[in-house]
Amino acid sequence: MKRWMFWLITAIVVALVFVGFGYTKKRETQKQFDNLMSQAITNAQAAEYKKTELNLQDALRKKPDDVVAKQRLEQVKLYQEGLAELKQDDYEQAQLTFRSTAKISPSLSILTQRAKKKDKLLESVLKQREKYDDLYNEAIRLTEIGAYSQSNENLVQILDGKNIDEKYYSQVRKDARELQERNNSILEQIRIQNQQAAIRRQREQQKQEEAKKAKQAAASSSSAENQNGEPKKNDDKNNGQDNVKDSSESKPETNNSATEPQPNNENK
Repeated sequence: MKRWMFWLITAIVVALVFVGFGYTKKRETQKQFDNLMSQAITNAQAAEYKKTELNLQDALRKKPDDVVAKQRLEQVKLYQEGLAELKQDDYEQAQLTFRSTAKISPSLSILTQRAKKKDKLLESVLKQREKYDDLYNEAIRLTEIGAYSQSNENLVQILDGKNIDEKYYSQVRKDARELQERNNSILEQIRIQNQQAAIRRQREQQKQEEAKKAKQAAASSSSAENQNGEPKKNDDKNNGQDNVKDSSESKPETNNSATEPQPNNENK
């Protein structure tokens, strides 16, 4: 009887020891799990997303079936995908990824807030990029038809646009500047050509004016020579007529004196 009681007591003690050990281990595991989940929140707030991911993975090793840890791990992975797409300038896909990130629940609230903020920002960026793209495409069309000044007017709207210096618009900003430089180069060539053409026209006009003046001077000189060095035909004719008239008038006087009767000596 005593032996039986001994073994019974021993079994109870052993069971209590195992139960106590299991309970203690469970409490320790829960404590470690809670610490890892808390660290994940702290690292997420500090934007240490890789550390956050590691914290959640370690937490799931402690409690593999924990739904909260699983959802938060999925969320932090998805958020990092969105950041990578944003870095690659894939704004449309990044916006979709951030929207999906914000919808995960249960979640890390800080990631939900940041994902919603990114979504709103990218919506504004994509609308602005669409406007810039339309202006740039129209500028290209104007350049192709030779309307370089009008093309530059579109490009100025891009380069002077709101937030154009932000990284989201780096490509369209670069393209706009390159096209503007091309337009300015062509406009400068046209200006030089027009200037040279104007100079040629001016020289040609000067030559024509000089030739006209020389012609007028030659005509004036010829007229002056005619007046000073050559007798006029009409004057010669008149002078001849006057000489004839004088001769005819003097002739009768000579005849009268010759026929006048002489005094008669006999009467004398």
